[in-house]
Amino acid sequence: MPFNLDKFVASPSVEELDSLKKSEIVKVAKHYGIEFQPLMRKDEIKRYVLEYLVDESILPSTVLETAITVPTDNTFELKRLEIEMNKEIRLKEMEREREREERERERKEREMQMQKEKEEREMQMQKEKEEREMQMQMQREKEAREHESRKICPQISGG
Repeated sequence: MPFNLDKFVASPSVEELDSLKKSEIVKVAKHYGIEFQPLMRKDEIKRYVLEYLVDESILPSTVLETAITVPTDNTFELKRLEIEMNKEIRLKEMEREREREERERERKEREMQMQKEKEEREMQMQKEKEEREMQMQMQREKEAREHESRKICPQISGG
């Protein structure tokens, strides 16, 4: 049903005002000579209209107390943005913590790998040392046998 300004002026009500579009509320505000900024939100202009109608005793003062209006500032939007920003900050902090833990884990793995390689090199060096000692021992024993056999051999050939 199209908005009828004359009908509203003849019998204004909060309920009908609540059902109006912004352009219709603007018509009401202009009819009563209420000053407002065209860029204002619908709820802000509606609030001006209600205050005017109460000031002029067209509507009872109780309508201002019971009229449900959205705050004129951006409190809800700011709060939503704040919550969203805090959420993003927490997510970034969690990601940084995860990355830090991953780097720490990788560092420990590298240290363990380096320690393992060091131990393997030490074991290899120890094994090589033992093999050299064993070869030296075997060489000494061989030389001792050869020396012993030279002692024995001249006696056999001389006898």
